[in-house]
Amino acid sequence: MKSKVISLKFVSESAEPVGYLMVETDDEKFARQTALRWGESKLDLPFARVELHQGVLDSPDLDSDIFNGVRVWELPF
Repeated sequence: MKSKVISLKFVSESAEPVGYLMVETDDEKFARQTALRWGESKLDLPFARVELHQGVLDSPDLDSDIFNGVRVWELPF
């Protein structure tokens, strides 16, 4: 059975998306916290907040990275 991920987006002050990340969890609060920390250390563009993008999905068949012990997938912009 596939694990679950939560799809999130990083949004600028002007409400434009500046990046997307999936976090392996079904806990939205944990996913947002992980994405916030990931964005602060990895994202080149400034962002104002992290928002839910596509919600809970099955994990993708793509290579993942490990960030703070959690599998994450940065999505192409």
